[in-house]
Amino acid sequence: MEQTSGIAQYVAEKLKVELGEGEALPFSVERRSFEKGTVLTDFGQRESSVYFILSGTIITSLQFREEERILDFHFAPSFCASLSSLLTQTPSDTRLTCYQACEVEIIHYAELKASYRTSLLANQLGRVATEGLFLERVKREKDLLTKTAEERYRSLLDKNPTLVQKIPVKELSKYLGIRPESLSRIRRGWNS
Repeated sequence: MEQTSGIAQYVAEKLKVELGEGEALPFSVERRSFEKGTVLTDFGQRESSVYFILSGTIITSLQFREEERILDFHFAPSFCASLSSLLTQTPSDTRLTCYQACEVEIIHYAELKASYRTSLLANQLGRVATEGLFLERVKREKDLLTKTAEERYRSLLDKNPTLVQKIPVKELSKYLGIRPESLSRIRRGWNS
């Protein structure tokens, strides 16, 4: 099993575990590059992988009343997956799409799940990564319920200012849950 830099570095930082020379992660990791617009997991598809983003951005979207809504932007370095589909092994109600060209490390869920039976490190990584995704989701829900659109936009800017400037108003407004005109007004207000 091959050690790769992104997930191995995540393990070192989050779990405080350094893999020694010749040591490998308890599951294989596949490194792949995808072009902008590539759908990693589509609506109705059963999620079979966990993605660790090395570069680029992935969006999670949901179909709602004939309209696609953006649930989240995932930036490097982080994990992403259609989590409910992955955990329940049911068809996904979300879509994962490469918003930019991406380089990712892929862990196949069947292999990860098998490694849970024999590896404390795999269990710890699975728990920490899932907790991180859960906490991001809770923060997003709280933000939607308690913050104004302008405050949510500011939070996104704080998270990744360079990329947010490159995302079209239409896409950002889908994520913020507002009309594109409202976001344009917010941006104009800041620039004046």
